[in-house]
Amino acid sequence: MRTSSSFSWSKGRLTLIKSGVILAAALLVIAPMSTTDGARADAQGRFDREQTMLMNLKGQPNSTGFFIIQSSEKSKMIVRDLTKGLRQLEEVDKAYSKSRGRPDSRHLEGTKLKLINATRTAEKLHDELWDTYQDLKKSISETLVIDEAKKGSSD
Repeated sequence: MRTSSSFSWSKGRLTLIKSGVILAAALLVIAPMSTTDGARADAQGRFDREQTMLMNLKGQPNSTGFFIIQSSEKSKMIVRDLTKGLRQLEEVDKAYSKSRGRPDSRHLEGTKLKLINATRTAEKLHDELWDTYQDLKKSISETLVIDEAKKGSSD
């Protein structure tokens, strides 16, 4: 009985080794196909390293597009916060003037005007950032199309 038990164990061990060898062979065959390395991609007719870097400008983490989008979102938050602050300032100024018996007086009018100006500036910044991002995407696409056209005509 002891010999049949050791034979089963050896058979299981052999199956495990075969499975490992098959897995390793599959990984060696599949790994080169799944890479996005610029040199291999170029050899397969895809993009070279510089074209890939250009495409990555649009939205990869810590890229130009990424920073533009983040700044645009922050400018939207600034607009929202300044608008809230403006509404609060108006209400407090109204309540203060009313409590002093002069409901038509506005004591914080200068600050209110500066807040309105700051809000408009933040809105302009948001619009400019959005336009910049759209221009970046368009420029990258056009550059790649022109590059591919030149590449195709030289072949």
